[in-house]
Amino acid sequence: MVEIPKPLKLTATDQRVLTQEHYTSADRARIPHLYPPYEEAFLRYVARGPMSGDPSNHLWRSFRLCARMMLDVGCTYWAFSWERLVTWRAEQQHLHAHRSPGWHHNWDARWTEVTATLFFLEVLPYSEEIYRANHMELAYKWLGKEVVNAIQERFVDMALTIGYRYPRQALKNGAAVVLMVLTANRSTDLASISRADLEAWEAQTRRSRRVARSGVTTAQKVLAAMGYLDGEAPRRAGGASRSRASWGRTAPSIIDTCERFLSDLRTMRRPGTVNVYETILRRFGDWLGDHDPTVRSVADVRRQHIEAYKQAVAEMKIGDHISALRPSRLGDKRGQPISRNHQIRCISCVRAFFEMIETLEYPERPGRRLFIRGNIASRDHELPRFIPDAEWHRFVSTAQTLTPKLVEQHRLPRPYERSRAILAVLLECGLRAGELSRLDTGCVIAAQDAATGAITHWLRVPTGKLHNDRMIPVRPSLVETLDIWMRCRGPQPLLRDERTEKMQDFLFTWRGSSPTPDSLNSLIARISQIAGVPRATSHQFRHTLAVQWRKNGMKIETISRMLGHKSLKMTMRYAAVMPETLRREFDQAFAAIDDEHRITAQVHVVLSPEAHLAAAAAWRESLWVDLGIGWCGLSAFLPCDNRSACLPCPNFIEKREQLPLFQEQRRNLIELRMLGDERLPADRKHEIASAVEVLDQRIVAMDATRGQIANASPSDEPAIDGDQLATSEHHIRHRDRRGDRGGAAPIPG
Repeated sequence: MVEIPKPLKLTATDQRVLTQEHYTSADRARIPHLYPPYEEAFLRYVARGPMSGDPSNHLWRSFRLCARMMLDVGCTYWAFSWERLVTWRAEQQHLHAHRSPGWHHNWDARWTEVTATLFFLEVLPYSEEIYRANHMELAYKWLGKEVVNAIQERFVDMALTIGYRYPRQALKNGAAVVLMVLTANRSTDLASISRADLEAWEAQTRRSRRVARSGVTTAQKVLAAMGYLDGEAPRRAGGASRSRASWGRTAPSIIDTCERFLSDLRTMRRPGTVNVYETILRRFGDWLGDHDPTVRSVADVRRQHIEAYKQAVAEMKIGDHISALRPSRLGDKRGQPISRNHQIRCISCVRAFFEMIETLEYPERPGRRLFIRGNIASRDHELPRFIPDAEWHRFVSTAQTLTPKLVEQHRLPRPYERSRAILAVLLECGLRAGELSRLDTGCVIAAQDAATGAITHWLRVPTGKLHNDRMIPVRPSLVETLDIWMRCRGPQPLLRDERTEKMQDFLFTWRGSSPTPDSLNSLIARISQIAGVPRATSHQFRHTLAVQWRKNGMKIETISRMLGHKSLKMTMRYAAVMPETLRREFDQAFAAIDDEHRITAQVHVVLSPEAHLAAAAAWRESLWVDLGIGWCGLSAFLPCDNRSACLPCPNFIEKREQLPLFQEQRRNLIELRMLGDERLPADRKHEIASAVEVLDQRIVAMDATRGQIANASPSDEPAIDGDQLATSEHHIRHRDRRGDRGGAAPIPG
């Protein structure tokens, strides 16, 4: 292929030919570097598709206008730029303002043909100055109608597959962005598109910000689902690039230092942490530019600036000294004082910034100590913010009775199955918002018990805030809800996990994105509105579940494992917010103390010292449980899962020689039950009654066995039959009325 010469200046021959009204073949031969390339590009691309009249006539008129441009600008079209052409067009419009609308329409058509041809010649970069009214026309010229229609069909089909339910024409807005980017890159391969290309197109488009942002976001998600973008994670729905955020009045050299610091920080911290630092440094830089404009470098920061910043932070309001990516997200919070914890974070991040650039030996570091001990106040350790029982039950009831009709009526996020599954996980598992959004499609694991064959289900929670993953049990109802959602979900694009940098098939991905903390809190807020309770957050659900678990008897160790805490110290804070649990344990402890003091006082008053000692010994002994082979040293007031555990066990085989021992144990248990009838807790009474019932069964069985083998194994032990078992408790009552306690002194009351 012969390389086309691209001279930038017009020669005298070029000027003579271009000033002529008509060009003969000989004239065109004198400008081979101008006319033939223009003709080839025009007929190949610009004349593609329907065109009124003879294409050669359009070619001649457009080249005449191009010739006028070259003569007026004073260079060949190979040296054209958009700045030169836009300025020239403005001059021509002013010069011919008196012309008729028809003349201006024809002139604009010729302008479009010229600039489009120069674009295909790679003279001009892509710009919407070419087709200001019909952006898609340039894509049709570049790709051809068949290719454009094929790309649109593929795009729309995939969009509908991953959950978009808009009309097909609306979905084509995202396809239009893809086609425009292909045209701007002069490419025909979808695999060549990158996220940077899409955002570059968004930055230059003249469409409204809302339309352009929506189109680019849709294009990213659908392309990712189609397997393109090289695994780059699509941004959130309606989200903007962080490059749109402004540093405000921050000095340029300080911006450079902060950007370098953030780049170094990304190698050590998670993206969420880096974003927090970026937001706070933007606030600090904007405040510094407003407080002392003479500070042009980080090296100029003094201790007095830090002191002034500390005082300013204490008085700052939400929205002050910060360029939010989406200011509307601040909502009603704008103008309210920032929380104390956020004030501490604003100062601690700035301190970490100065300490790190000192450690990394940035050339522009201040070279002096700007922070001293005590500059940062201690963070308040408040009790967990849990939802009161009445409000919690109303919210749970509303979430469980959610229907598709309610979802449609209250404009809840669709589909209904996804919202229901998310709420089910939030209301049962106590996950953090980040953990829930990172659950993958294989997070539910079924386990079968080898002994019983029972199947249990477990939820694998990914590595979270404390760098540990865990397995927590889930109920069958939750598994069923997740199964319903998976059947509705369909195929979704893989998304990059910010923690592991691996592509994952996240469980709650829909329309190419997984839920965010903001979207979760928005869903909870709408359900709260339906239930008529105050607005809550997803993290309050976590606190509330911990409180509910503890209040209903779950051990602190178990709660710690469910929540993914590294130490019990983190979980013990939940034990401080259960007044009912605390009150119940407090009352039980002091009831036992009161009983002991009351009984001891009565014995001390009525009996002699010797009788008191004997009675105290008998009473203490009677409060122990006779195990048959000895006494349980744990008071009968206190629960024990192991006490008398062998008696009801089906694997326990009693010996005939143990019959007297079982009879004695039974009598002691009945006596204990009668003596403690007014003092023992109900669960302890039930424990003793169950033990007596099992002993009855054992004694009857042993007595029957002894009758069958009496001839083979004679014994002098007294026999016991069913009538004796039925009347033994009556004998004990009769003995107690007579005061016969085997030599022990009677206990008053």
